[in-house]
Amino acid sequence: MKAVPVAAAIAAPSAAAEPPAKPIVTPFPAPVLPADLSGPFVEWLQDSSPSRETPIGPRELRALRLLDALLAEPQTPADLLPRTPAVVPQLLNLLRQDDLPLAAITERITKDVQLTAEVLRLANTAHYRQRAAHAISDLTQAVAALGADGVQRAIARVVLKPLYEGQGGRLSARAAPRLWEHGERKAVLCASLAAQRGLEPFEGYLAGLMHNAGWSIAWRAFDRMDGGVSTPFSQAFVQQLVLRKDKLFGKAAAAWQISASLSALGQDILEQGLEPARSPLAAALALADREATMAVLAPIMTVALPEAPLLQPAA
Repeated sequence: MKAVPVAAAIAAPSAAAEPPAKPIVTPFPAPVLPADLSGPFVEWLQDSSPSRETPIGPRELRALRLLDALLAEPQTPADLLPRTPAVVPQLLNLLRQDDLPLAAITERITKDVQLTAEVLRLANTAHYRQRAAHAISDLTQAVAALGADGVQRAIARVVLKPLYEGQGGRLSARAAPRLWEHGERKAVLCASLAAQRGLEPFEGYLAGLMHNAGWSIAWRAFDRMDGGVSTPFSQAFVQQLVLRKDKLFGKAAAAWQISASLSALGQDILEQGLEPARSPLAAALALADREATMAVLAPIMTVALPEAPLLQPAA
């Protein structure tokens, strides 16, 4: 697809002025989520009325063209996705060493107030408190109680949560807390599924926690679009949006260079989409995404959801 400057895509004239027979967006393959869940999930994210059974509207067409323009650019604009702090790769490299340098890990964690708070909070949750007789207030004890896996997850949560901040826009602000809730569920499920497939559980955890970044990019882009795009959306728009948000995640993940496997996952999804991707990590992520979606929708769905395979996710 030929690259289209974002400014040009935003300022594009209304689709109503174009000949009806002229294709405006290139259709993507079948949706990632089952057809009966794509609409309800977006409705849940935006707390909106049910999707409309109408053709894609002019503003929706412009919104899809904007996402296509973003996908055609060499890199995701930095203002649509915060960069990862430099301290994180250092911590992750230390955590991957065979002999965990507790003092070095603790010393680096103390440099980040949010990370310190998250490590202490996680160490005092029920899963880890069983290893201690009383509340843990000392950072060194907290790191020891969590172990490498727990500290890795604390780092991931602190580093990646800003990806889901609303940044003041209507669509992104409304979706942000629910994207984080869904992402946390997905991360735990994906870690368990990765372990079942002989993969590194933390790679699965990171993939699950990062995956909703594609939604964040899309909502932020729509919030900055001239005239915006209004809810409720059309069902046809939602189905096309779902696939573009996966590719937006793939584009970002391929560029983050957090690990070789996550970069490869991002490239695979960018080129093929999530469902067509054949790598074991992509398969785990696709299933975890579906399971997490069914979990958050279960309290509000009035139709029966497909049965989920029994999982025993790690804490």
